[in-house]
Amino acid sequence: MEKGKLGIRLSFYAVAAFILAFLGYSTVLALLAGFVLIVEKNEWASRQVIQAFFLCIFADIVNGILNIFDFLYQIPLMGSVWGTAISVIDGIVSLVVLIFCIMALVNTAKGNEANVPGLNGLANWAYGIVAPKVNQAQQAYYGQQQFNGQQQFNGQQQFNGQQQFNGQPQFNGQSQQFNGQQQYQQPEQQNPNQPQ
Repeated sequence: MEKGKLGIRLSFYAVAAFILAFLGYSTVLALLAGFVLIVEKNEWASRQVIQAFFLCIFADIVNGILNIFDFLYQIPLMGSVWGTAISVIDGIVSLVVLIFCIMALVNTAKGNEANVPGLNGLANWAYGIVAPKVNQAQQAYYGQQQFNGQQQFNGQQQFNGQQQFNGQPQFNGQSQQFNGQQQYQQPEQQNPNQPQ
């Protein structure tokens, strides 16, 4: 792994960021993110630190939303139920953060992308990396044509390198052969009793 401007390996910043994210030190993590963005100016390290920062912010936002409902502790019977619910939700969030941090620590220690689900795209967006979008209309259009040496246009004509008009192209029920003979098929006789 390459070293930064100060001689410190860039993976160290990513590993330290995810350790700080697990511990919940969002202020120290914000300082580390600012340092990496301003001083090191390395795209890979910046994206990893931003992912760790967003992971820490996610846990802080969930805890902040749960703390809004602290007044429910004052209700005698509801207080214990609410306390249990808060503990379960907080435990689930901590477990998710721990799993994502371990996954990211293993990846970044090897010098790979952290690939935290959901936060990888957010970090790329924050850093200005935009993935090309596939246009659904083009996908449907290309699905109708075959470009393996043979093009089909609505199944009516085939051009496989040469135009095949020595066969029998069909024009509104009439068939013509161009090998010296012409054959015309008579259109079907209409029943005089049928209205036109």
